[in-house]
Amino acid sequence: MTVTAGRSTRSPRRSAACAAAVAALSAAALLGGGLTAQAAAPARATGAAVELPPAVALATQCYYRVNATGGLVIRSGPGTGYTRVGSYPNGATVLASASTTNGFRNVGTNRWVSAAYLVRITSYPCE
Repeated sequence: MTVTAGRSTRSPRRSAACAAAVAALSAAALLGGGLTAQAAAPARATGAAVELPPAVALATQCYYRVNATGGLVIRSGPGTGYTRVGSYPNGATVLASASTTNGFRNVGTNRWVSAAYLVRITSYPCE
């Protein structure tokens, strides 16, 4: 840092490092408030842009196989009180939410199936 007439100036390299640190702390605050080992990893400055270490993506959907002899009813909401909007045959492969709501997995907009009749296919990774 250089001090000239009461003002301080930073070298371009130091400015990029400070900007990277600020960006890393801001990202950590947005992603949960605390620094984790990954969030604390140094950011890499590339020109004017700051490249942060990759965040761990949470799986939101997984592949399942329908295990219901008579097929699986698709409903408009997460419960048996919702209207039937379709069905999957036994043995069908379904991409559904990894989480459940009221015992149901989401398979699309206003499309839900009972999680009790889905078996996770472990040979496919969750997305």
